[in-house]
Amino acid sequence: MDTNETMSVDILAEENFTTTGDECTNELPTVQEYLDGLTLPIAIIIAATVLLSIGTFSIFFKNAYHILHRTPKQFKTKSILLLTIYPLITLFGVVSVSVPRAFFLCDTVMHVYFMICAYVFFSLCMQYVDGEDALIKSTDSQTFSLRTPPLCCFVPLFKRAPVTKNRLRFVRMLIMQLPVVQTALFMALNVVFVEDYPNFNRIILYFVPMIVISILLGVWGLNILVRMLAPLYSDLKLMGKYFVLQAVLILCRIQPLIIAAIVSSSISHCAFPNTLQVQKNAIFQLCLCFEMMVLSCWASLLYKSPSIIGPG
Repeated sequence: MDTNETMSVDILAEENFTTTGDECTNELPTVQEYLDGLTLPIAIIIAATVLLSIGTFSIFFKNAYHILHRTPKQFKTKSILLLTIYPLITLFGVVSVSVPRAFFLCDTVMHVYFMICAYVFFSLCMQYVDGEDALIKSTDSQTFSLRTPPLCCFVPLFKRAPVTKNRLRFVRMLIMQLPVVQTALFMALNVVFVEDYPNFNRIILYFVPMIVISILLGVWGLNILVRMLAPLYSDLKLMGKYFVLQAVLILCRIQPLIIAAIVSSSISHCAFPNTLQVQKNAIFQLCLCFEMMVLSCWASLLYKSPSIIGPG
C-alpha cells in the first residue's frame, strides 16, 4: 500500500514538473543558459543580424566618407550623427539577440539616441536656412501652423501665422524635451528592470502615458518644423530626411507590438531558455536590422548631394 502511494506521488510530481516546464516563463536566461539551449532558428537569426549589421556599417562608412568630402563644412557633423542611428541600431540589435538579458538596455540606447537625433535634426534644419533670424527675414507669408499631425485635432482653431522668434522657440522646446524627458523615464525603467524584473511589465504601464505624451509633443514639433520649411527650401529634401528618421521611431516602437501579437498566436513552444520573450525579441531584431539597412540606403541618397542654402 505504501509502495503504491509513493509511486502515485512520484508520477504526479513528474507530471507537474513537465507541465511547469512547458509553460511560458518571464525569466530571461543567462548567456550560458542561452548558448546551451541554442536552437538552429535562433542561431540563424543571430548570424543574419550580424551580416545585416556589417552591411549597414559598410553603407554608413561609405556615406560618411562622401559627406566628409562633398558636404559643406557646417553640415558635416550633424549629418553624420543622423546617419549613425542606422548602424547603431543594428549593432545593439545583434547584442540584444545574443544576450537576452540586455534587451531592454539595448532598447533604451536605441530609443535615447533617436531622441537626441530629433534635436540634432532641428539644429541641422536651422543651419540649412542660415539660422533663425535669417529664416524669419526670408518668410514674409503665413508659413507657421500648429495644425499638423499628430495633435492637429486638438488645435483646430489655430490659423496659419508668420514665423516669429517666440514661435520658433516653442518648436525648439517641444523637440528639446524629447532627449531630456525620455532619458529620465528610461533610466528609471532600467532600474526597475534590474531590481524587480518579475513585476516590470506591470510597472511599465505607469510610465507609458508619460512616454507617449512626450513623444507626441516632440513629433508634433518636428512636423511643424518640416511642414514650415519644406515648401520654402525644396532642394534640401527635408521631408525625405525627416521621414527616414521618423521611420526609426515607428519601427522601434510600433513594430514590436505587431510582432509580439503574431508570435504569441503562432508559436506554442516556449520552453526555457527559448522563452516567448526571447523568440519575440529575436524576430523583432532581425526585422529591425533589415529595415535599418534599407533606411540607411535611402538616407544615403538623400544626403548624397551637397546641401544648398536658399529657397527652392
